[in-house]
Amino acid sequence: MAKFTPVTSQQIKGTLARKFVGLGDTLRNMLTTFGLRTYRVSLVGIQWSGGERGVGTPTVLSELLILPTPKLVDMTALTEIVQPIGLDEAGSVQVEQISGTFTEEQLLGRDANGNDIPADQEFFWEIEFPRLDGKPGEKRRFFPRGAPMYYPGRLQWVVRLEKGHSNRQRDGSPGSP
Repeated sequence: MAKFTPVTSQQIKGTLARKFVGLGDTLRNMLTTFGLRTYRVSLVGIQWSGGERGVGTPTVLSELLILPTPKLVDMTALTEIVQPIGLDEAGSVQVEQISGTFTEEQLLGRDANGNDIPADQEFFWEIEFPRLDGKPGEKRRFFPRGAPMYYPGRLQWVVRLEKGHSNRQRDGSPGSP
């Protein structure tokens, strides 16, 4: 009778695919070094002083830059919509080639045990295209549209993001909810 391998945390850690994650990351970093990925993708955590999201004063709790820089797929899917207060962007983007060193919990803003985001905090993704003059670029806010998908054969996570309605200020201070 054939012996089959069950999928367990221990089994996954020892696979050849997991051992090549570092090599994949080194190759992806070359794309940034060559100037082919000229943007920043970050995971941002905000805490609100009023005890719940959107109430009180927001403070940046954490900002984790995703390195090596992942691949953005089709930012042209974002469209500008005229609102009474001005232009707003809507739509979704896909982020690919996210390092296998990240966890699903990190990509969803949860803690290491998988607990949801506390009621007085919010989590979002941010994409920024730094300007050539050294000044900060627009910091676009996004939210995960579904569960991240890990592709072991490609040594990467893939996440679909939906555009949020407000961005952080260019200096990094929180914007309104």
